[in-house]
Amino acid sequence: MSLKGNIETFGLSSILQMLNYEKRTGKLSIKSKSQANTIHILLHEGDIVYATETKNHNRLGELLKGCGYISEAVLEECLELGMKSKEKLGKILVHRGHISREKLNEFLLKQAENAVYNVLLWESGEFEYENAQINMKGAIEYKLDTMFILLEASRRIDEIAILKKQIPSESSIPKIAGHAGGSESIVFTLDEKRMLAIIDGKSTIRQIFDKSGVDDFRAYNMMNSLISTGTIEIRQPASPDGLAKEVVKQTRGVDSRQIRWALDNLGLQRSSSLRISLSRIFRDSADEQQIIAAVKKEARKISNSGEKAALDKLRKENHIPYMKAIIELLWQSANEYDN
Repeated sequence: MSLKGNIETFGLSSILQMLNYEKRTGKLSIKSKSQANTIHILLHEGDIVYATETKNHNRLGELLKGCGYISEAVLEECLELGMKSKEKLGKILVHRGHISREKLNEFLLKQAENAVYNVLLWESGEFEYENAQINMKGAIEYKLDTMFILLEASRRIDEIAILKKQIPSESSIPKIAGHAGGSESIVFTLDEKRMLAIIDGKSTIRQIFDKSGVDDFRAYNMMNSLISTGTIEIRQPASPDGLAKEVVKQTRGVDSRQIRWALDNLGLQRSSSLRISLSRIFRDSADEQQIIAAVKKEARKISNSGEKAALDKLRKENHIPYMKAIIELLWQSANEYDN
């Protein structure tokens, strides 16, 4: 059997109910253009046995690190080994004795559960289902209760609409409140402590959620709790017009030699596409309108996740004042073209 369509028309809950009722075995893929994310769900006789997200491929590592099973150093080492050997993170962690096979299965199931809850919150996207033989050898020996997941997701959809009202947008940037250090009486949960450790005053709400290792519903709950206690404050990102004004102000009197020096000091190779894009924007930065037009043109060229990750890293690590606004403007514009 093969199915294809969009979740606005068919409804993902109805699709999963049907596949569960008919005890189908195969793969269901749901793609979100707006989030540049695809979730793959494997079903065995109607039961969900595995699910992954392309956007959050390291979420297992974040889950294990957040729960104290592995350190940041171990995670980085094993991810690097995985890139070289083309092996999955979980397999490497088990082989090197960092975690047992039983504990890995437990976390893989939690990762799958998080992915399914997240996709059931999506308002739009395209899906495709194909019957396929699923090799269960060495797979998770547990399964998710599909009907329970659907009932819980329905409850979460109602609640998350309320939770989102306190957070302007996922591109907003939270920071630790200035008076938070004096809030010794507040008792934080372990998950809230982990989220606080991720908040650096530069990462957006969405980036923090992706790093947290929990599903979006729990992440929204924790963020709202931290806002309600006054522990964190939300800073809205500067508007494109405001940033364009800053670029004009910051680059006034800056010549091409200084631009080359800045790009060299930021570690951008002469042939890198990011360096070429920034150079072109500077070349066309005579006024605000020209800057915005140049940024939009270059942002369309930043198409893959690796380039966007490099731009985000540059945004966070930049220490050159007159580069700040232009990098932020390019980063914002590039993320608009996820869809």
